[in-house]
Amino acid sequence: MSGAGNSARHVWARAPGNCPPQYTRVHESESGPIYTCDYTGAITVTIDGKPFTRTWWDMGGDTVTDFSPVAKSQLGTWDTQYDNEHATWLRSRP
Repeated sequence: MSGAGNSARHVWARAPGNCPPQYTRVHESESGPIYTCDYTGAITVTIDGKPFTRTWWDMGGDTVTDFSPVAKSQLGTWDTQYDNEHATWLRSRP
């Protein structure tokens, strides 16, 4: 992480605003919808001033990583779980 423009930061997940749609759950209650996120937080990594990855994590140790276009072009191969689950979510939309 050394070098100008490189950083990492953590944010807590909050649905629906800070949680990917494929991991956002809506629970109906008497007072209206309650939103939850499958993940607890996210760590965003920036390389050379550009977003590189965002890894969503939960207390059970599960993670999923959203690789930016920059990361994908530099890595060549990556774990596609996030992309696959997002595509599945998109197909399930009415």
